[in-house]
Amino acid sequence: MASRIGFISLHTSPLAAPGRADAGGMNVVVLQSARALARRGILVDLFTRRSDTDTAPITQLCRHLRLITLDAGPPTPLAKSDMEQAIAPFQAQLEAFCATDGASWQLLHSHHWFSGVAGLPVARQLGLPHVQSFHSVAAPKDATTLQAGEPSESPGRIAGEAHVARHSDLVAAVSQVEAATIATRYGVDYANMRVVRPGVGVNFFHPPTGEKHRGDYLLFAARLQPLKGADLALRTLAELRRDFPQLRLILAGAASADFGEYPRELASLACSLGIEDAVEFIGACSREKLAELMRGAQALILPSWSETFGLVALEAQASGTPVIGWRDAGGLAEAIAPGGLLQETRSPKAWAAALGELLRDSSRLAAARSCARTFALQHSWEHVATTLVGMYSELIEVVDDVTNHGC
Repeated sequence: MASRIGFISLHTSPLAAPGRADAGGMNVVVLQSARALARRGILVDLFTRRSDTDTAPITQLCRHLRLITLDAGPPTPLAKSDMEQAIAPFQAQLEAFCATDGASWQLLHSHHWFSGVAGLPVARQLGLPHVQSFHSVAAPKDATTLQAGEPSESPGRIAGEAHVARHSDLVAAVSQVEAATIATRYGVDYANMRVVRPGVGVNFFHPPTGEKHRGDYLLFAARLQPLKGADLALRTLAELRRDFPQLRLILAGAASADFGEYPRELASLACSLGIEDAVEFIGACSREKLAELMRGAQALILPSWSETFGLVALEAQASGTPVIGWRDAGGLAEAIAPGGLLQETRSPKAWAAALGELLRDSSRLAAARSCARTFALQHSWEHVATTLVGMYSELIEVVDDVTNHGC
């Protein structure tokens, strides 16, 4: 197995708080996967772009794991729509670091297409295998609905995704649905893909203990942008309040730079629905605060139009919190326990009816909470590390065989 690997996360630091700017589930997956590998004695270097003037060039996060911050473009946060300008300088800095650091990597694993476009050429120069994870796949240019996926934030995205998908040694998808999307849109053979579903910290995210009780609120936890469907969460609450007048909705997450006006649009919608007194926008919060909110919620409402997996659903279920989501939202069905509240429609009335039936039936609600926790326990980060080690070993053995035998 590899003794040192490189993770590349160009546009967002793995340390960034999910729900803030462009940080989300990918940040959690990258950091926690790296930590799980490091616990196995594998040396992991996390490469990211400098977005401030304070972070040290190299930060030792724990034994076997370090964060390497490279200068690429202005040392300030950049909107994803402006991030293409950072690809070329990031690649140059990555090349320079690899040439002078003295470390010997055996594989590079890029996360998101920005990272892949920068990292793939470096892997080729070093003679290393390159693994690509997307975490989200761009909607086709002719897409007319958000169900098709995240709209391209910049002109080069679709071509960039296609290039790294076709030329990487392996594509690691987070769900079977994402793998199928990549195969269909970019012509990648399934033999060149593996599914590595995210994990969850089941000791960090856990049900209430002792004398603690759940609150009278639903939780929405995601970046505030149209793709995540917070408007449906508000409309669902408006329907539910007719029978559950005490019920509230907490929205945890901030807008990314490309959607700065969206929170105000949501606040206006809440006013028009007459529920402004029952809605709380708390912005991005720490992981500790998110875990606390998960434990206290009656349910997580996850109304995204498209999710390659839906890590937040797994975190909620680890907290014993049922999840309601849309069945057609990509890989979300793979992230929710059997029997979960997957809806066939995006009708607020239907969502409110499903939640209302659950909340009225205490025995059914208790069973749903137990099932959610049991499902989450089957998805630990150690399991993710086992899958990654097997995948990496397979690639490294192939490269070593070619190197040693010249074939």
